[in-house]
Amino acid sequence: MDTTINISKAFNALPETINRNLKSFISPLKTFIKSDDKNLSKQATNNAALPHLTATLTRVKLETHDTKSYFFQIEKPLNEYKAGAHINIAFDANGKTINRTYTLSSSPELGFNTTAPKEFSITVKRVNEGLASNWLFENLIEGKQISVSQPQGSFVLPYQPAGKLLMLSAGSGITPLMSMLRYLAQTGNRSNIIFLHYAQSDDDIIFHDELKQLSTEKENITTYFSVEKINNTSIARLSNDTHQGRISKNQLSAIVPDVHEREIYLCGPQPFMKATVEILDQVKFKPSQLHLENFTADLSAATQLGYSAKLSFSSLAESIQSSPSRTILEEAEAAGLKPASACRTGICRSCRCKKTSGTTVNLMTGEESNGEGDYILPCVSVAKTATTIEL
Repeated sequence: MDTTINISKAFNALPETINRNLKSFISPLKTFIKSDDKNLSKQATNNAALPHLTATLTRVKLETHDTKSYFFQIEKPLNEYKAGAHINIAFDANGKTINRTYTLSSSPELGFNTTAPKEFSITVKRVNEGLASNWLFENLIEGKQISVSQPQGSFVLPYQPAGKLLMLSAGSGITPLMSMLRYLAQTGNRSNIIFLHYAQSDDDIIFHDELKQLSTEKENITTYFSVEKINNTSIARLSNDTHQGRISKNQLSAIVPDVHEREIYLCGPQPFMKATVEILDQVKFKPSQLHLENFTADLSAATQLGYSAKLSFSSLAESIQSSPSRTILEEAEAAGLKPASACRTGICRSCRCKKTSGTTVNLMTGEESNGEGDYILPCVSVAKTATTIEL
């Protein structure tokens, strides 16, 4: 999954009642971000987020007609991480260095399993006109190497999961949840788990066979699928676990009647995320039991805010007038600079830099940075007043 912002801070267009409910779990994340900023205040970027490890592709698995899993090995194992974490990758394509962020679809290493290969995987769905996904799909073959970062991220499975879980995904948003489910299955976790996945058609269900197998082998795991279009009408596909249609209040209540008793892990495209949050708000679901990862950042708020201010970069002789439709990172690139960046949505923090003066606004959180020497994420920030950035 090509991932972006963790926790639903991109839901600026949602009704006010939903936004109020979301505040209870947005606040802890803001505290985490501020704490992390203090801990890293001496560096201009999050160097751990930059791809600096050489990974060799060992095998490729075709998951669907347009989705592949890529399995890698590196000389030393990745740092310890929790299921759901992501990595940043870098590779050369058509003469350009491409940086992207993808969730690890593999389970974290099990400390007691010393015979398992030191292998990890990402699962990428091909996107129309997507530079990275298309290049990977067509060119990344066994033996080729790319650069990867250490795993990171806060949309991860806790060491002690709740007794009843609902894993709810759509499209390639399934990848972090699959990492979590694989880990739970491998460690013998006994939580009651419902895994509900939405796809465009039955041919687009990523990990379909593995999910069916897990639900057969593990009595505590139940899987359901819902598709908009059914291409294969065989009995194997049209079973009791396959539904038709987009997520709705009635469908969710029918499939998961005890939804209020479960911790929910939710990931998918933004329209799916918004619809799901609205449904959960309607059924009075507790926001504290909801954990989100939204991988399509909506930066339209930049245009809505309408800010246009004098913007200066330390490596440029002249200032520019920022556009209401561009982030600070986009302004820097338009001016000819090449700052470090990967996810471009505020998660990986590889673009993190120092603001020496001015006021900026984070489009994902709505928070303003007023202090001199503050560190900001230019990929999701705009200048509100005359601002100077160390880039």
